[in-house]
Amino acid sequence: MESTRKLIDKIDFNPDMIVEVLNSGVFLGRELKKGNQKFEKAYYTSVKVQRANEYMKRSLIFRMVLKGLPYGILNYLRRYESKKAVKSLLRIEKDMPSVKSLVIPVNSSQKIKNVLIIDDAIDTGKTMLLVKDNLKLQFPEANIKTAVLSWTLGNSIVKPDYYIFKNVLVRFPWSKDYKGEDFE
Repeated sequence: MESTRKLIDKIDFNPDMIVEVLNSGVFLGRELKKGNQKFEKAYYTSVKVQRANEYMKRSLIFRMVLKGLPYGILNYLRRYESKKAVKSLLRIEKDMPSVKSLVIPVNSSQKIKNVLIIDDAIDTGKTMLLVKDNLKLQFPEANIKTAVLSWTLGNSIVKPDYYIFKNVLVRFPWSKDYKGEDFE
């Protein structure tokens, strides 16, 4: 993907470890691994961040309904979700998701100095904040940077170090409402 290549080219950081935020960060991780000498020595791992209120978004029926809606309605729903996200920034500590399997298994002889967290987008920044804070606890001396394709809300609580799109809602091929027409 062209946008992924642009993001990779922007990253002027040599991570010892790359943390993919599941599920979408895995797509970026695959691109980083594809014959890219820049990141070939990095240790890759993944982290799952699960929100308690995400059951509906994960349900098969919900995803099927989304696929059947016209883009005009889907765009309205995306804008509505974005407005809700902006309001949630005001009460950021409440409703924080819980982190599953964030303790990263690393060989004790391996010294982690630089960590790159990758995901498709930062909206409110809640997920990235949780991952970053937990990694700081595990690797207090490490330099931690973030890379995303889309920085949706410019006033998010975490500002990405590397990004391609800013203040744009992007519908990625792995998005639940993607229909195969609008990303690259």
